[in-house]
Amino acid sequence: MHVHTVLVSLADPRTSKRCQDVMESMRGKVDGMIDLRVDVNELAGAYSADIALTTTWTDLEAYHAYESDAVHLEVRAVVLDLMSAATTIDYTAAS
Repeated sequence: MHVHTVLVSLADPRTSKRCQDVMESMRGKVDGMIDLRVDVNELAGAYSADIALTTTWTDLEAYHAYESDAVHLEVRAVVLDLMSAATTIDYTAAS
């Protein structure tokens, strides 16, 4: 399994619900996606992100297909408009 996590800092933290909703709108719509989780930070601090998106994929190939998937690109455009910065981590997890 491939795991992709994005930590998003929002330009305006008051948009966290909108960002969460748009990210969650991908659930069940992208081939190869096993799981999607969106968490909103409850304890803001100097080094904190506002949102964590974690997606789990059948394999790396499924993740690569997602990168150009129309559903993902629509969500990505909204998130890019809302965010001020983002960091990602990708790794292989045991099944």
